[in-house]
Amino acid sequence: MLGKTLRTARQAGARTGLALGLAAAAATAAPAQEPVTITFFIWAGSNQGIVPMEVIEAYRAANPHVTIEILESNNAITYPRMVAARMTTPDDPLVHCGFFNVDSMNKGDVDDMWESMNPERVTNMANVIPEFIREDARGVGYQMSGIGILYNKDAVATPPDSWTVLWAEGNDKKVTFFDYDTRMLAIAARLNGGDEYNIDPGFQTWANAAANIRALVDSNDGVKNLLVSGDAHYAPWFSSLANVWINEGAPLGFAVPKEGLIAFPIYLTIAKGVTDAERAVCEDLVNTLLEPDNAGRYGALTFAIPVVRNASQSPEQMANPMLNIELAETAILLDYKHIAEESAGWRERWDREVKFRMR
Repeated sequence: MLGKTLRTARQAGARTGLALGLAAAAATAAPAQEPVTITFFIWAGSNQGIVPMEVIEAYRAANPHVTIEILESNNAITYPRMVAARMTTPDDPLVHCGFFNVDSMNKGDVDDMWESMNPERVTNMANVIPEFIREDARGVGYQMSGIGILYNKDAVATPPDSWTVLWAEGNDKKVTFFDYDTRMLAIAARLNGGDEYNIDPGFQTWANAAANIRALVDSNDGVKNLLVSGDAHYAPWFSSLANVWINEGAPLGFAVPKEGLIAFPIYLTIAKGVTDAERAVCEDLVNTLLEPDNAGRYGALTFAIPVVRNASQSPEQMANPMLNIELAETAILLDYKHIAEESAGWRERWDREVKFRMR
């Protein structure tokens, strides 16, 4: 009986010790993480939401304390709303992070909209082509649409191999592009002794070649209709849209000029006004999107060219002259910020010096 009592006492003591140990462990365990809510911006349509939504769903599952809301639209609508929100509630951004094109990024520099990213947290930034990492990491390149020369295959026997075809003699009424396309001024300047900082050669080139311009358009369909009909033979155009139209069966080809494609970058960035906890979530999402499989798959789904050097590309992407990642390494990355600062004056000169000479 005494033995039984001792065993019972020892068992009770063991249970008490175990309980005290668990209590001590609970007292020293990391506290539960505070809830965090962010809004992530993605572009609507054309498969642009597939990869980011997959990344977000996986992050939600692994981090139940994090709520990620999705704003799906376009930069033209969303960016002005973000600026308005920053003016009224600077510590409560409308959008915390997401996808932005180069035009919105440059506007955001002026409006002080972007936060720097920490490369120690966004470690995959190290794999991005350096030219596509913005100053102070206020935005990191993800993909680019390459602007090359779209042409009518029925009308053009030999694919063009240089940007100079657009202003070459003998191509009267054979060229179309967007009105006020400052990229065409910049590339003409670069190939004729100037650049975007010395734009006069660009204006002179197009003033001399104004007769080459069939029409200056204001829509994608405007370009497509003129090329498909054969009314125009050449247009500077985006590789992503060119892929779509060619796959639809349009009699079009896409040429990569020997001087290189013009890069139109897509960036991932974080908005000013985020808390440390919100910023950490944003940096995690950006870092995951930059992983090789995600970067490569986003490019495949959207017909974009990854600017992440180790992006995983399918054999089809590698063989496609419009999607190969090597094109990003040789692409011409214009100083879009400087161009944006000069565009108002350039528009006036374009009307006066080029459009006036069209016939």
